[in-house]
Amino acid sequence: MDIQRINTYDDPRFPQEVLYQHGAFLVDGRPWAFRVISGHEAVVRAEDLNEAALAEAAEDFRFYAEHITTFYDETGKCLLRLPPVERREVEIDSLQPSQFSVDREKCAAVGHFIHTAADIVVPVAALEDGSMCVMDGHTRLYEAWRRGIRTAMVFDAPGWKELANFVAEARRRNIRHVRDMALYSPQQQKENWHDWCDAYFAAKNRTEEE
Repeated sequence: MDIQRINTYDDPRFPQEVLYQHGAFLVDGRPWAFRVISGHEAVVRAEDLNEAALAEAAEDFRFYAEHITTFYDETGKCLLRLPPVERREVEIDSLQPSQFSVDREKCAAVGHFIHTAADIVVPVAALEDGSMCVMDGHTRLYEAWRRGIRTAMVFDAPGWKELANFVAEARRRNIRHVRDMALYSPQQQKENWHDWCDAYFAAKNRTEEE
């Protein structure tokens, strides 16, 4: 199957709530909407909601939301139940970011569904110094902090190869807490974060080829 994630917030094929949650996908060109309803559950809406297609589409969805393990159709029937992901509540201030900034537009989008610590579930990895590093979900954590929420739910995930270098660069920029990240416009975020990532990996690839 061809599965594509929709990353915009304006698409008439999907409910606005799903777009804010980044739960909109095209599966072989057809809209699939994953609407998160709790810290581990989502409702799925699609034209051809068969078991095989759901298994594959849910796997792609869970690449971005591993903590969601139970899926229902719109009538409340359970379609898929996976082993639960163990979570725990931690202080947001105890988490080391692995990126430098967040997008103001994305903060506004996630702000529509962030109300309590239970609404923020992010993967973390242990660093050599014993601290916990954020693997994904920086925007949700930053917006939660701005709203006065001081804890979040986390689950353990394996660190990726370049994580230590990204953390070292974040610390070099005095980014040691979620609240230290810069808040940028989408264009500024592209220039200051996405372009930096592209340049980093391009330089790494050149070094490996030499």
